[in-house]
Amino acid sequence: MIKWLLLLTCIFISTNSFASFNIDLACEEKKEQQMSLLANMSTSLTEANLAGQCTGYKSYSRIDIALSCSEFREQKRSLLSSLSTSLSEANRAGMCIGAIYRVAEECDADTSYINYSNIAENVYSLDSIKELMGCNRGYYGW
Repeated sequence: MIKWLLLLTCIFISTNSFASFNIDLACEEKKEQQMSLLANMSTSLTEANLAGQCTGYKSYSRIDIALSCSEFREQKRSLLSSLSTSLSEANRAGMCIGAIYRVAEECDADTSYINYSNIAENVYSLDSIKELMGCNRGYYGW
């Protein structure tokens, strides 16, 4: 019984870690990966996701937001998300989080209440993020 509880706790923590955002930590991780000669070999899924968050935040207007958020949605729906995810997929999913966060900042939305899963479910372009965030109405739309 304790083993199952421990397993469920680990799964819960790992799935929630993909939805949190800390731009400083994300970009620090991306810098570490870029400086490492063995970046692909020494990177975990969480680290790849963090690097993707930095990329999404800094390059949000140049990424394929539909593809990134599609990957994020796929990982959220998967029962074995961390076991069936590659590093590039984790990186792509992180880009979705970073782009959503960046748009939220630009809209002056309260970033501590962003429901990334709900927004990613309906994102097909940057304009759709802005609409969902209520950028034109002055409030967070979720």
